[in-house]
Amino acid sequence: MAKNRKPKVVYVKLGRQQAWGQATHDERSPLIEVDPRLGHGSKRMMEVLIHEASHLILPDLSESQIDAVGKYICNVLWEQNYRKVLLDRKLDIKTKPPKIS
Repeated sequence: MAKNRKPKVVYVKLGRQQAWGQATHDERSPLIEVDPRLGHGSKRMMEVLIHEASHLILPDLSESQIDAVGKYICNVLWEQNYRKVLLDRKLDIKTKPPKIS
């Protein structure tokens, strides 16, 4: 199981795999691939990322159970206004992050 290792997340088109995301169980280097066409910062991308991470930490659950877990956690976080914020890498380190309302 990949519970103790932080997975590497890469954004790659997964059209041939006919999937929005996929997780690779590797003890030394777990991998999550997400299709960027979902839109960075979108609720669907968050759901897919949670779904694939759930596969890594709960490998014995069925696909439908993982799907339910991903949707549930995503909805809770989304309702609490969790979003992905893309920061400008050119910002000064002393600059405060943008205020999220």
